[in-house]
Amino acid sequence: KKSDTSAPNGYWYDEDAAEKAVGFFSRYLRHVKGELAGQKLVLQEWAANEIVRPLFGWKRPDGLRKFRTVYVEVPRKNAKSTIAAGIGLYLTFADREPGAEVVSAAADRDQAAIVFDVAKTMVEEEPALRKRALVFRRSIAIRETNSSYKVISADAYTKHGLNLHGIIFDELH
Repeated sequence: KKSDTSAPNGYWYDEDAAEKAVGFFSRYLRHVKGELAGQKLVLQEWAANEIVRPLFGWKRPDGLRKFRTVYVEVPRKNAKSTIAAGIGLYLTFADREPGAEVVSAAADRDQAAIVFDVAKTMVEEEPALRKRALVFRRSIAIRETNSSYKVISADAYTKHGLNLHGIIFDELH
């Protein structure tokens, strides 16, 4: 559904796309750590309105997403890893990109694994996602779309040839 909200240069807001992305979190994902572990992952308003809706709702005139890069910096204990994992899983499972390659990256593999491990646990704990996926130690593969979500380090010299649909880069600073 094309919203009446439009911006200069032909950009437009796709309310359906934005709500589909926000809804993915509460429908398929659960918190995996802390006091909320096991509860549905309902995004806080700031995360839904400032990150997820703009990222997936704003479109270019050709219908592709307006934003290709999102930088999020908030204080500790604001669910950054949880939100990042959810975005990675949305890109992998629900973005309708055949052969989507999504990665969690960081300066080293252990740091990159923090977000990936949250995503992996989310998949393992959700039957609707688990039945579509092959879950391995450092990757999740979706058979029906030939898509994957992997953990990698940021060693640039080893990453040639990747055709990435999404990069979740933790601790970019």
